[in-house]
Amino acid sequence: MDFIRRACISIWAKKGKSFLMLILLFVLCSLVFAGFAIQSATRASEDIARKKLGGDVTLTLDMDKLMKKMEESNGNLGEVPPLTLKDIEKVKNLKAVADYQYIVDAFAGKVDKSPVKSDKKEGDNQAGGMTVAGGGGSDGEAKMPDFAMTGTNNTNSLANFKNGKEKIISGKPITNKDKGNLALIEKRFANQNKLKVGDTFQLKDLETNKSQKFNVHGIYENKEVSGSQQFPVDFMEPANKIYTTVDGAMPFSHNGSLASAKYSMTDPKLIDSFKKAAADVSSVDKDFYKWDANDAAYKTMMQPIQNVASFANIIVIITALAGGLILALLVLLSIRERRFEMGVLLSLGENKAKLIGQFLVEVILIGMIAFSAACLTSEAIGQTVTDQMLNKEVQQAKDEEANTPSGGMQMATVIGGEQDEKPKGEVIDKVDVHISQQDMVEVGGIGLLVVIIATLLPCLFIIRLQPKMILSKND
Repeated sequence: MDFIRRACISIWAKKGKSFLMLILLFVLCSLVFAGFAIQSATRASEDIARKKLGGDVTLTLDMDKLMKKMEESNGNLGEVPPLTLKDIEKVKNLKAVADYQYIVDAFAGKVDKSPVKSDKKEGDNQAGGMTVAGGGGSDGEAKMPDFAMTGTNNTNSLANFKNGKEKIISGKPITNKDKGNLALIEKRFANQNKLKVGDTFQLKDLETNKSQKFNVHGIYENKEVSGSQQFPVDFMEPANKIYTTVDGAMPFSHNGSLASAKYSMTDPKLIDSFKKAAADVSSVDKDFYKWDANDAAYKTMMQPIQNVASFANIIVIITALAGGLILALLVLLSIRERRFEMGVLLSLGENKAKLIGQFLVEVILIGMIAFSAACLTSEAIGQTVTDQMLNKEVQQAKDEEANTPSGGMQMATVIGGEQDEKPKGEVIDKVDVHISQQDMVEVGGIGLLVVIIATLLPCLFIIRLQPKMILSKND
């Protein structure tokens, strides 16, 4: 083990070069530490963003693609293929699914019970020119619906019931177990027509003029006042919205299509794998429908930190390559200056492998000191670097958002459509950088690998030398 003792003596004797190598290895370790810490912070931010946005994935119309198709076809989009239960039958059975909800938007006409009339006068705001899908009768004339219908397999999961805007005051909610023509009606509609739980009433399909009987399964109360809607038409009155089962609403919907299907994950981390699995087991037309996990908001939140993480990856790669090359150059210069020392040791019978081991031990010992110092300071350095880079990315994202024009065509949904209250994505402008034990192991491994390669390559010079050749050149 004499070569280890010589390595320690050499480090102490050549303080200047040892200090220069220490600084180089310290910078190398610090920058690699910063890169790994930023990667860890990015992964943590992804989990936070997903949890904040919720673990829901919704299958719905891809409005971006529809708009693009309309532009390409000069507004002649044609018939949109319906979304049926058969198309997505297997999706609810995937392991990642904790709960699911189907939504059907439909409209109906009155038969034996009258809708609640709007308190707003007809002259206040005309609804002329307004048409509704599925509103064409058998005689070819457009007919205005009297009721808006929402078919679902679970009313308790609807946004209006969850936020307290609507609540059941009599009867039961609609659940997965309920089938057939069951209806939840609003209190004002029930009072006007003297309906109670267990009674029946009829609704008419506007396309076929066929009537169907519905049983009152429950009565709910909507806190929205009458006449608060933009247009004074009956089906937009809050009191004229009827909740029913999926199969109860299907005959009244356009082409018998679902409006959307929402799946709640057991863990938000499973969203990406679920979307791939759902696309495989379903037969949904991908040209018209998309699996959306509030992806636009997620992208808004994560874009700046992901840009910083990408740049950090580049820093790690460049630092490792550049640091290794500089370290190899320093070792090569040290070997050239110490040729006489090597010649003497070789002439005394020292093994070449031990000479190489001496140089390797010197660099590793200095590297251990640099690594220890970097462990103490890299967290603060990484936090400072991340804050500076992230602030620039966030400001750039805000500038781009301010300069981006809003979409020219807005899709308005009448009262029949159930709107989810999706969390809004706010840009992540602050992350906490921490150096974990895993980071230390990975940085230590990379550093050791760089040190070994950068030291052994120049030391190949020693293998081909003979003591007589070294000493004669020195003379």
